[in-house]
Amino acid sequence: MTLMMSVTSKCFAGGIGCGIAGFLTNPADVIKVRNQQFTDAKYHSFRTTSTTIFKEEGIRGFYKGAAASVLRECTYSSLRMGLYEPIKSQYAMFFHDDGNSPIVKWFSAFTSGAIGSAIFNPIDVVKVRFQSQLPNAPPPYSSLFNAFHTIYTEMGLQGLYIGTSATVTRAAFLTSAQLGSYDVIKNNIFVQMFGFDKEANTTHFSASIIASVITTTAANPADVVKTRVMNDPNATIGGPSKHLMHIWKMNGVSGFMKGWTASYLRIGPHTVISLVLIEKVRQIIGMSSY
Repeated sequence: MTLMMSVTSKCFAGGIGCGIAGFLTNPADVIKVRNQQFTDAKYHSFRTTSTTIFKEEGIRGFYKGAAASVLRECTYSSLRMGLYEPIKSQYAMFFHDDGNSPIVKWFSAFTSGAIGSAIFNPIDVVKVRFQSQLPNAPPPYSSLFNAFHTIYTEMGLQGLYIGTSATVTRAAFLTSAQLGSYDVIKNNIFVQMFGFDKEANTTHFSASIIASVITTTAANPADVVKTRVMNDPNATIGGPSKHLMHIWKMNGVSGFMKGWTASYLRIGPHTVISLVLIEKVRQIIGMSSY
């Protein structure tokens, strides 16, 4: 298999696994975005937010932004999952490592996440705008195409890449904590230390469960900042650094963990579903697991 075919196959497996996971966990993503964006009582917690959405918008409310969410997973996540191993090989050569070092794995995942999110930030902007729509407010855009066209017409490329620094930061930490930690837990600990079967479903599932908790905690602060920035197109507060300071002044450390439960109920299942599916797709198309 050529390098191009290998990378394409890895991206394909990543896109399939993450696309399915993104659709299934979209309700928790909507709850998380509302929880992080709005401060009034009915969006105060995971329970009150989910109850409010169900009462005011019904089941459909939980699937706002689903199309953009799946598109994002099939592009951004496809790239971050597919580029991880090629990047890891390059870092291993640079650092004269065999690719088994946890530092190399975390740094490789950090890089692949940053690259994927930087390229596909416009899809993330549209997704957050759709998911932030309140029940009595008119839809922000009539379709995905209209969303991209409207934002570009009104603000140019700058509008489509609003919040890029926050998005890249979140994606880099998330991918490092998710895929990098999964690789470390699965191979460095489970397989090498305890003799688990590298290709077994139980190994994949167990490693992904632990990685999901690490992922949510590592990504949540940047996720809160990203949500606030993307819903502040006129820069009322300012850029990511201004939003960061605003959150710190208003809520302290707890402000950066706002929406953690909703984040975990999205990132947790998403991490487990996507990683287990990606490993299965890789096996089906004749590739080894991570």
